[in-house]
Amino acid sequence: MKLVPMRFKGVEWHHNPREITFTFDKTVTETPSPFGKAAVQNLGRKNRLIQGEGELYGADCTRQFRRLLKLFKSGGSGVLAIPKLGTVYAVFERLTLKGMPKSDVLTYGFLFREVMEREKQDKRTVCTAQPGDTLWEISYRYGVGIDALVALNPQIKRPDEPLDGKEVALC
Repeated sequence: MKLVPMRFKGVEWHHNPREITFTFDKTVTETPSPFGKAAVQNLGRKNRLIQGEGELYGADCTRQFRRLLKLFKSGGSGVLAIPKLGTVYAVFERLTLKGMPKSDVLTYGFLFREVMEREKQDKRTVCTAQPGDTLWEISYRYGVGIDALVALNPQIKRPDEPLDGKEVALC
């Protein structure tokens, strides 16, 4: 099986990053009391950080980096789809060029920050894909795992295939 590429706001990475780190964190406070005991309060989880690094290969590696830089500069949030790890609604926070570029290899780093939104309570059984939607975006929007969507929609050959106007089974 061919691994689908990482994708954000319709832009695919030609080569998946060699390293990706997910950081999960909570805000916890400790309040001391005058009697020697302390109260610990869990204030909930923070937005996840998704960071990594990789290489862009080929004679067009500089063009590939410029495409990522344009995506970074465009701002806004969108669905970040990472093969085997699912989707996250995120903001592209940092893009780093590492080391001296060579004629056919460029090393880069990235950081995405999750944007926590209220989960939609839409319990529909099918949806009509909007322009530019793929199974990844639909997976995030309706809270249905990508593996379940692939199994429910055998007519769709790749989860990154544009589905403009197609009906997609959700359960």
